[in-house]
Amino acid sequence: MKTYTMVACGAALMILAAGCETPAGYPDRTATGALTGGAIGAGTGAIIGSASGHAGPGALIGGAIGALTGGIIGNAMDQQQREILARQYPQTLQRVDQGQRLTPADIKALAKSGIGDEVIISQIRNSHTVFYLNTAEIIDLRDAGVSNNVIDFMINTPSLYPPPRMYPPPGYYY
Repeated sequence: MKTYTMVACGAALMILAAGCETPAGYPDRTATGALTGGAIGAGTGAIIGSASGHAGPGALIGGAIGALTGGIIGNAMDQQQREILARQYPQTLQRVDQGQRLTPADIKALAKSGIGDEVIISQIRNSHTVFYLNTAEIIDLRDAGVSNNVIDFMINTPSLYPPPRMYPPPGYYY
């Protein structure tokens, strides 16, 4: 009984810590909510059901109710985040949706919209954007609320996405 409870709680914590993400790099709170709710519901249902000798059915019912409730709450959070970005920064949302290269202004918009560091970094990766930031731009990003983690990633993008190789290679003579 205690082992099952600890395993269920550990699984729920791992799901919460990892979270889910859409292919576009946005946090998928619908999926995270459904998984977390299902795990917590199954654990709770098993605990409650074990008192009457029906831990299995209790876990199934609790898991189903938890997944449904978590999914509904997560979906509402996903829609709210997207609406904020669409209302305040429609050009940024359009570039993200189309996988276009991002600008420092887009990064500031994502940060101001409350989007987390990992998602912003994922968007930079997905768009293969290379930033060549000067000191003034770095200060501007920090003043706009962009985290040091994101700024450090932006500074390192030239090493992640080197320019295409020239043909013929340098040093090669006909």
